Amino acid sequence: MKTLKSSYQSLKKQFSILLFFTIIVFSCKSETEDYVCTPCDLECDELIFSEPGICPHCNMALIKKSDLEKMNQTIISGDLKINYKFLDEESLEKEAEFTEIITKSFTFYKDLFGGNPRDTLDATYADFTIKVKKTNDSGGEADAKSIMFNWSENNTLGYGSWKTVLMHELFHLWNGETIRYKNGEEHWFNEGFSEFYTFQTAVRMGIVSPEEMLSTSALSLGYYTGSKGLGNISMRTAGVDDKTKFENFFLVYHGGWITAMVLDVDIRSKTNNEKSLDDLMKWLYENFLRTEKLYDTTDIINGIKITSGIDYTEFFNTYIYITLRPY
Repeated sequence: MKTLKSSYQSLKKQFSILLFFTIIVFSCKSETEDYVCTPCDLECDELIFSEPGICPHCNMALIKKSDLEKMNQTIISGDLKINYKFLDEESLEKEAEFTEIITKSFTFYKDLFGGNPRDTLDATYADFTIKVKKTNDSGGEADAKSIMFNWSENNTLGYGSWKTVLMHELFHLWNGETIRYKNGEEHWFNEGFSEFYTFQTAVRMGIVSPEEMLSTSALSLGYYTGSKGLGNISMRTAGVDDKTKFENFFLVYHGGWITAMVLDVDIRSKTNNEKSLDDLMKWLYENFLRTEKLYDTTDIINGIKITSGIDYTEFFNTYIYITLRPY
């Protein structure tokens, strides 16, 4: 009897110890965090990791799975719906600043064109996805209903900043994605006019002063007149493919910007400020949808003539189609 009782006590003690360690193991396991790859649209987005580090498949940082919801946010402001995908904590912390720039400039652009951007189904939209990441230099890329935005605290051109870069990419939801060029020969318009309206809108929003815009425009003029391709290759030919566009960046981007500025001032002057380049943008929005009709330079000339009554054929022949220097 004693032996049986002793065995029972021993077994009870062993069970208690086993139960104690089991509780500890499960407690530790419950405290273990799962980690996932920073969203990169690759298959590794579906993988689960047991500790922080770098994803071995795409080299993106691994983040806590529990934090992933924080990195994906949807902000609704009036009719505008912004679907954020933040790729780092610093970007997440600036959400309010990004949202303010987007909502204000979106309103200006909508008024300029006369409506929301349109997708390939010929339906207007006020919702889009934006992936945001902090990098060494600001930049971005836009597609229909989607923007990839890299930001930096460093200034860009003159008084430009990540704010103007973000505004430039947002403008492409209209100029570039709603209104689409036939080929790369029209990048002078796609990029240059987008930059012109970016800074014009930045002044209206109080991001830069009129004096700061003029100073930045003077820098743009200097880049254009000093571009290595000027006098050797036309502004249209310079943007025909990615290689020549990169090699003649100043000619394409800044040449297009200066062209927009010259045309806008000249149209306003000749029509007693009753017409402007804004009328061209509205005309393009109404008459060119990327799934139905793509534009080229002849359409730009025709559009200005229809909306302002001024024929700029000679101007375009001199500065856009051929390689003459503007002096």
